[in-house]
Amino acid sequence: MKLSSAFVALAACVVGANAQACSSYVVRKEIRSLTPTEWSRTARVVNLLQQSGWFAWYAYLHTANFEIIHGCEIFFPFHRRFLRDFEKVGQQYDPQFFLPYWDEMRDYANPAASTVLSPNYIGTNGKGNDHCVQDGNVANWKMTYPNSHCLRRQYNNGSKINSWYSPEYVQSMLSRSANMAQLRPAI
Repeated sequence: MKLSSAFVALAACVVGANAQACSSYVVRKEIRSLTPTEWSRTARVVNLLQQSGWFAWYAYLHTANFEIIHGCEIFFPFHRRFLRDFEKVGQQYDPQFFLPYWDEMRDYANPAASTVLSPNYIGTNGKGNDHCVQDGNVANWKMTYPNSHCLRRQYNNGSKINSWYSPEYVQSMLSRSANMAQLRPAI
């Protein structure tokens, strides 16, 4: 007992001596809870990332690794790191930048009616034959990967989006899945 306590204490000292203190950390907020100043910062930095080619770079990385990162155990860790790396690039433009998240469970029954998919946030359904997004912070974006085109958004029912999984279904799948192999078919 004393030996194991001494080992734990020694390990704690070694880990503590080698641990690096965080100089800063990011707290992500749900997009609708951002202050006007925070949303303005987010929209400005995201637009700068688009204009400077970072969206094209990250689109390339995601596409090039698509088969490796989807449908397997690294799906969630990869995307977590992918978003954090993208966020770090944004922090080069503004150190206070962070990527907000969208709690889409609040909108699962009627996603097209979400405030997030409005001119106040990321824009509505695309317009015209090309379905180009013409409002929101991404209005009239010109994408460059894999070729030049407008940013497109086309709801699957014309002006409506089919409902998404309910929070109850998602919770049920998570609680019944002991590992990623069991969860994978449900997502």
